[in-house]
Amino acid sequence: MSELEAIIETIGNDITLNQTNIFNNEMIGCIAMYSVIRHLDSLSTAKAMLILPIAFHNQVVSYIGRANTEIKSIEQLLLRKPDLLANFNGRFYSLLEVSVNCIAILVALKFVSVNSEGTINVLKDKNFIPSREKKVIGSRASRIIDSASQIAKLFDDHVENLYLQLRVKL
Repeated sequence: MSELEAIIETIGNDITLNQTNIFNNEMIGCIAMYSVIRHLDSLSTAKAMLILPIAFHNQVVSYIGRANTEIKSIEQLLLRKPDLLANFNGRFYSLLEVSVNCIAILVALKFVSVNSEGTINVLKDKNFIPSREKKVIGSRASRIIDSASQIAKLFDDHVENLYLQLRVKL
């Protein structure tokens, strides 16, 4: 049994008790963050903080996950579908703690490392997601994983420009 499967089994009973507390939690956050960073090999921590507000927004994931949708940048997404990112600042701050926790969990489990410059690197010898089966990780996590390569493309810009375009108030 992998580490992820053991964690899922441990919290599995709690899932049925309180569905609202597990919708945007660290477990699915780790899956989302790891999936996106894996496509990039490395990513600054500042950019990593932008992953969950995108990956946890079902409409964004549905739109960029379509086979006929090709989005190459945040700017292009804003031009095509500005409503998808209209409340990004609020989502950013509501998920900030979860984002930090996800990075800490992935580092503690040795799936990623963070160097002294604040760059997150994927450790190649491990894979955080042992199975893509929906019965193991859930349909929401599966959709996020399927969209991870498209989400990764959104971060191909300077971090300052990303925060400016997404209107994150620091």
